Amino acid sequence: MDMTRIRDRMVEHHVTRRGIRDPGVTEAMRTVPREKFVPPGSEEFAYEDAPLAIGEGQTISQPFIVALMLEKANLDAGDTVLEVGTGSGYASALLSRITRHVYSIERHERLALQAKERFEKLEYRNIDVRVGDGSKGWAEAAPFDAIIVSASAPEVPTALKEQLGLGGRLIIPVGRCDAQRLKRVTRTGDATFEEEDLGGVLFVPLIGEDAWTATHPMYTATAPSLPGTLASEPSSPQDAQGGGMGKIHPLPALPEGVVDYTEFQQTFWAVQRISWIVFTLLLLTCLLGLFGRGGPFSRQTLLLADGSVDFPVISRWNAPEDMTVNFTPSSEDRVFTIDAAFLQTFSVQGIDPPQKATFVREGRIGYVFPADPAGLTQIVFRLQTQLPGPRRATIGMGGESRSQSTFIFP
Repeated sequence: MDMTRIRDRMVEHHVTRRGIRDPGVTEAMRTVPREKFVPPGSEEFAYEDAPLAIGEGQTISQPFIVALMLEKANLDAGDTVLEVGTGSGYASALLSRITRHVYSIERHERLALQAKERFEKLEYRNIDVRVGDGSKGWAEAAPFDAIIVSASAPEVPTALKEQLGLGGRLIIPVGRCDAQRLKRVTRTGDATFEEEDLGGVLFVPLIGEDAWTATHPMYTATAPSLPGTLASEPSSPQDAQGGGMGKIHPLPALPEGVVDYTEFQQTFWAVQRISWIVFTLLLLTCLLGLFGRGGPFSRQTLLLADGSVDFPVISRWNAPEDMTVNFTPSSEDRVFTIDAAFLQTFSVQGIDPPQKATFVREGRIGYVFPADPAGLTQIVFRLQTQLPGPRRATIGMGGESRSQSTFIFP
């Protein structure tokens, strides 16, 4: 299924309209197929502006948040970038379309392997993935022009700051789950950094030796100590450059107080998928039946003194539709009017042949067409539906008008 149009709509409605202007980020989001980075069966929800569960208690962030973090990183085509928290791999894929090379660390082996497989299928060859402690960074591949962390730390890990190159930018959520702030840390000197607050966010916790652990103050009152902490064994330079998976170390379970919602989310999505399937079957039955779009009752012809209008009674969201106006022969200019409010639902994409003039009067838009005493004149309005639901319009020809209703299926 080609989701190019849906992808473009996501960028327009959830990204650019909310202030994201970086052309590299928006172009990457139009290019990378987000539906390839969600669990099977969740593809239909891939372009909603909401996080989705991907297993292991992790989520793929909503598109706007991903776009915001990438834009605030001020990325350039020649940059080398570290991402902490590979997850599904979507953010790494976007980064790979913008920058020269991406290094990505994930603490969950299954998620890392799945992401690596997706990159290979999509032929994104400038991404290296390893399993390890993201709070320690990837020292062998440093320095980085930018580091993006997709999980919240109690404070900015020292190792990540030290792995920034001069002028490098670190984007990271910091704080407890109920008070997280998105920070941008810029390296301004050998030991100096500038920190900016970019606003409130909500991310899963970053688990690691320099982040949330069982011995961290956030958990000491509620969680017993867990044996051992995560310690990454240094990888060889060959591992850092070759794209191979780093050595896998045992990782501690989530500390008490960090709830894994995976089971609930899986049940929720299963119920939602079944509901969508039932709804889709009912919708198809309607659309393909007598009352469906294209069926014998999907359009209605309005007869007026100066002609007729063939008008859609049933339409579909984001589907092109025609409204045909037939003017009787006349030696005077002909006028067709329609509610301006209606065109917020059905926007006119084209008029054939073009109108002679237009005007706005008392909340209605008027189209003036030249006289033709020789015969019938047919005008086709090419419309584009934008919003689902019932809509009503008042249509007029000359001094006569009629009201007509239409229903737009989602």
